[in-house]
Amino acid sequence: MLNYFPQELIDQVRQANNVVEIVSEYVSIKKKGRNYFGLCPFHAEKTPSFSVNPEKQIFHCFGCGQGGNVVTFLMSHEKLGFVEAIRLLAKRANIRLPHKESNRQEMELNDRLCFVHQLAVSYYAGNLENKSKGKRGQDYLRSRKLSDQIILAFHLGLALDEWDGLLKAATAKGAEASNLLEAGLIIERSDGKGYYDRFKNRLIFPIFNLSGKVVAIAGRIVDEKDSPKYMNSPESPIYQKGKLLYGLNFSKEEIREKKFAIVVEGYMDYLSLYQSGIRNLVASCGTAFTSEQARLLARFAEEVVLLFDSDTAGQNAVLRSVDLLYDAGLDVKVAVLPSGYDPDKYVNEWGASSLESLIKESTSYVRFKISLLKDKFSKLSLREQEQVVLSFVQTAAKIGHEVRRDLYLRQVSEELGMGETTLRKALKSVTSKVQEGRSTVAETVAKPGEYVWEREFLAFMIDNPAWFKEADSQIDREDFSIPSHKELWLLAKNEYQRGDGLDMADLLEATDNLKLRQLMLELANFDYPRQETSAIFSDYVQKFKARRRERTLRSLKEALKEAEQEKNLEKVQAISSELQNILRDSRLTIQAD
Repeated sequence: MLNYFPQELIDQVRQANNVVEIVSEYVSIKKKGRNYFGLCPFHAEKTPSFSVNPEKQIFHCFGCGQGGNVVTFLMSHEKLGFVEAIRLLAKRANIRLPHKESNRQEMELNDRLCFVHQLAVSYYAGNLENKSKGKRGQDYLRSRKLSDQIILAFHLGLALDEWDGLLKAATAKGAEASNLLEAGLIIERSDGKGYYDRFKNRLIFPIFNLSGKVVAIAGRIVDEKDSPKYMNSPESPIYQKGKLLYGLNFSKEEIREKKFAIVVEGYMDYLSLYQSGIRNLVASCGTAFTSEQARLLARFAEEVVLLFDSDTAGQNAVLRSVDLLYDAGLDVKVAVLPSGYDPDKYVNEWGASSLESLIKESTSYVRFKISLLKDKFSKLSLREQEQVVLSFVQTAAKIGHEVRRDLYLRQVSEELGMGETTLRKALKSVTSKVQEGRSTVAETVAKPGEYVWEREFLAFMIDNPAWFKEADSQIDREDFSIPSHKELWLLAKNEYQRGDGLDMADLLEATDNLKLRQLMLELANFDYPRQETSAIFSDYVQKFKARRRERTLRSLKEALKEAEQEKNLEKVQAISSELQNILRDSRLTIQAD
């Protein structure tokens, strides 16, 4: 999405909107020193820990860790996508956003695909409403206790037992077969002579995007002898199944208000609960969450309650979804249904109030997962216990928020009856294999002094980008001892080489790595020695050089020890000579300083 508009235009829009002015429309902030402070809008607090930095044009909460620039503030507070936020800010600043020819052509194609879907939905709905043609569909929906209001609101329909009913009806109203084909509503015949309808003799469930436009179709069999049970539209320019959640367009405001979303598996589960008055929900349609779906849901909810069938397939769907939900910043709970029930059956037999009580009693993901073990954890074999622990810490490694990760580990510790220290050791083992930007291992190993002055240096460089060219010639990525510092240095180097200098807001937008963003926000409020910049810069460079010498000396001493053990006199003399030269150069450098 960052490339939807030219970077230059994004920069122009962002720079035309002062973060202090935007934030002050939502939060009461007062100036204290260089920054503004107020109560955080993203979590409950009594003491102001929400900071806005007018110099760097960023905000940061020291309580919950939320932070970013003016664009990310609007995205988080108003639950907007990146493009939506840019459009809103551009409008405020009276900046006109261009429409490229390629974008115009793409929009025209999307409009045509939405048009043929609307024709299809209208055709299928007409079939269902017909007393004779739609009787089988009506009888089925009546047996599932769906009201006429829900059928109309969700535009349910019926595909007749015909091969080309939709094709004839849609082309008669001006649709082109090529558009119906690209939308996946019809299929080309194997002999290449014409087309036939994809959906035949099925109940139709239109799939809507977040704006409420029909972008795909799901068809369920009417005759239980047919197969497959469900048939869905293939992906198209307007439909990527991994980026949508069924019903979110209807439920997003209810989810936003209640701050949590109930996740069910199927269309009928969703419709039955929605009809009963439980409306803060979405349907995953029987698949595990994708990262895009998890992030989409996180725009509206802080917590999810997974309400799946009590059978094995339902349980597996829960387990496959959790890591990505945690990774998106959502808390996860599980509501366990009685054996033999799915949400649709339960709400129809026991009512909404009973189901709401069950949802309120939802258990933590940790407790749910432990309940699935074949025996008590303490009675499992050592190998089985190890696998259980590793599965929990693998999820912990995906939790970017440090406080939430700590609370999760504490809960695992309590439920398993084992020490947190053991879990943290296991976490170190796991995170060392995860991408370097998300790793926390090396940061706990680094010496506290090194950790602090490296951060001071990075904060100094971001505040004083004029020194970056010289620093880049003397300091390498590998000179940093901490993975996240290495990543930030590389990111800063890439941004600097673009020719725009260094800007904190640009750096924040240049990465999706939450850990790296958190580091940058901490650096924005980090204090380093305030003195003449050349003296500061020279001091940091000397520290890097001294550390580099220490590493070289350590490596040579180890090599010398091995050479002596091997009684390799020639190698011992060569290494000793190199050691003496480095030590002599070090003394000369110290005397010169």
